Amino acid sequence: AMAEGNGELGLEESMKIEPDSEERTEDFKKLIEYGLDEKVAIKLDDIYKTGKLAHVDLDERALDALKEFPVDGALNVLGQFLDSNLEHVSNKSAYLCGVMKTYRQKSRAGSTQGPATPATIPAKGPDEDKIKAILERTGYTLDVTTGQRKYGGPPPGWDGSTPGTGCEVFCGKIPKDMYEDELIPLFEECGVIWDLRLMMDPMTGTNRGYAFVTFTTRDAAQSAVQKRL
Repeated sequence: AMAEGNGELGLEESMKIEPDSEERTEDFKKLIEYGLDEKVAIKLDDIYKTGKLAHVDLDERALDALKEFPVDGALNVLGQFLDSNLEHVSNKSAYLCGVMKTYRQKSRAGSTQGPATPATIPAKGPDEDKIKAILERTGYTLDVTTGQRKYGGPPPGWDGSTPGTGCEVFCGKIPKDMYEDELIPLFEECGVIWDLRLMMDPMTGTNRGYAFVTFTTRDAAQSAVQKRL
């Protein structure tokens, strides 16, 4: 009777494990075969199931970096990646590598400053509805990496050459929580924008306080300088 009881217990345990294994995607086995730790593979597979990332989005560089990362660090990085706004990220593999690089830098800074280092406060993001409206109105693209947010370049339907010397303007002293939804309307008052590159700080998630704006004409760039935008 005891043997039967143990057998039933073993069956119950296997039944508890089995449903979870059935929930794994077809790519989970590929992650294990690639050499990723099981916990990391499960976390990554869970991200796949959200639809924010697909296995084909990750190249060998990103997978190798995850494989070499300490398990706790990799789980932390994947959690940050999942919490990130990836709507305008075209290269998710490079973005993930950027998150890992930032995690290493923060870890090194924390080890030198001691355990009293305050946690990073999540940065206020842009108004996505306003950005979506701008992109729909202009037809421009927005490409986000951990180091910059690039709007445009070239404008839709542009058949001329790339704007030359004198068309690019450096814009400093930008509030750290200001994004394209507020910047683009200001610069559009001066002329047609070729591209806008807002430089980002991966350590804080805010902008670095400056951007580069290229206009399609020198007159527009000069107008921006005169207005001290």
